[in-house]
Amino acid sequence: MNTDIKQAMHVEAGKSFGTAEANENERHWNDDKIDRKNQDPTNHYDKTRMKLNFEIGPDGKVHPLGYQEKSLEVRLKERLTELGWKPFKPDSKIQPNCCAKFIFGGNHDRTLEMAFGTQTVNLDKGADNSHLQRCPEIEQWAKDVYDWCAKRYGQKNIIGFQVHLDESSPHIHALIVPVGQRSKSGRECVMWSAKFGKSRYEYGHILREMHTSLYEEVGSKYGLERGDSIEGRNVSHLSKRDYIRKLSKDAKQAEKAVKGLQTMIRKLEREMLAGRNRLKEIDEALASGKITLDKYEAQKTDIQKLIAEYQSKLDDKAGKLQVKEQELEQLTKDAAKVRSVVQPFRNHKVDFTPPQITEKVPLFGTDKWIERQNRLIAKQFTEIVRKVESLYRNDAARQVEAAQRNVLADYGELYQLRRENKILSDTNENMESELNTLLGQLAIPSVRNMIFAVADALISGQPIPVSSGGGGGNSDSDLRWDGRRPDEEEEAYKRRCLMHAVQVARNSQRKTIRR
Repeated sequence: MNTDIKQAMHVEAGKSFGTAEANENERHWNDDKIDRKNQDPTNHYDKTRMKLNFEIGPDGKVHPLGYQEKSLEVRLKERLTELGWKPFKPDSKIQPNCCAKFIFGGNHDRTLEMAFGTQTVNLDKGADNSHLQRCPEIEQWAKDVYDWCAKRYGQKNIIGFQVHLDESSPHIHALIVPVGQRSKSGRECVMWSAKFGKSRYEYGHILREMHTSLYEEVGSKYGLERGDSIEGRNVSHLSKRDYIRKLSKDAKQAEKAVKGLQTMIRKLEREMLAGRNRLKEIDEALASGKITLDKYEAQKTDIQKLIAEYQSKLDDKAGKLQVKEQELEQLTKDAAKVRSVVQPFRNHKVDFTPPQITEKVPLFGTDKWIERQNRLIAKQFTEIVRKVESLYRNDAARQVEAAQRNVLADYGELYQLRRENKILSDTNENMESELNTLLGQLAIPSVRNMIFAVADALISGQPIPVSSGGGGGNSDSDLRWDGRRPDEEEEAYKRRCLMHAVQVARNSQRKTIRR
């Protein structure tokens, strides 16, 4: 069993949660859908183990997966409605976070042991595992994780809590709504910052505390150690390109530290050599009668003291240099490994008994006896060869699968980069257009005064009737204003007030021109 037995927890901010995600979590699939999903080499859904999947219900008890009448996305919508959730307009470039998508897991061998005990599990695609039965330990672990989530986020905010035992490693999917209180009204509302912080720094601090808390309250009961932080482990939540970039940066820093330590060591060695040469000089001076014995003893003591200090510093720097050199070597290996999809074949140890002749040679029929012995030896030898061949064929299959996953990951990242580039280009064009319009409006004193007056009124919560001079009513009634949104920061709200004021002024200008 792998000795690196650690827990795993991943959390992702969700701006929405669709039917496809809900169907996957609750396994609302038919056989055709499962077969199509398994065509992807990175997927591994075992039909014979799907009956073992389960979920923890609002009552904190184990239930069959998908037992609730309402689907996962419907339950999420209902909870968001209860909290008065108001998303941005559908055509908005950005959307606020409305849910947190958790995945809990752990060491592959340990979680399989919790789920199936000592039963044999065949993880090959298409294997028959219908003989397996679910062990109570995996159910208790899921209940403990559920209690941990309920304690932190509230039981009614846990929308779904599904446990999947039909993939390579058992794991949990939890869908949770982060809820906080408005500072002024005290009303509950959807508030990501209340649970995960207002900045990257706060989020990182909270995430570290979450890992520690999960280990202390749950993981330690099941022999799952606390997971390493992102900064201290080889596996990262970063994308492949960002992970390679991080490894390269860390390697450069380690290389710089190694060079710095090597320079310090050379300097200390020179100082020690100079001290030893100074000892020789005062020995010669004493022998020639240039200095007295008292002066010689004092100088010798001072020089030896300096040499001892230099030696202590040298030992310290040499130890640090060894550590940094090992760190640099490991970072270099990690960078080479993540860039390569080809891994070395393992040296398999195959236990077998060499073919032996155990029968005595008969007096008659020797030729037939030799033929029979040759057949037996050939049969045993063929079995050994096929066993070795099977082991290395499986290794080759894993190589191909790893290569396919790598290609898919690279393609996915390329697609993501292209999409991000298009979004950024469109956003840049829109912002440039908005900026030019704003500058043009600010150049007109009356329009400038209107913009700031409307923005100040919105910020202070006052109504903003802008009369068109005829036609009755508010000429800008088509510009809907919904006030400050839940979980909206002060600065973001002020900026939105200013942009709305610009739109009001723009509409007013257009109507003035038409008149």
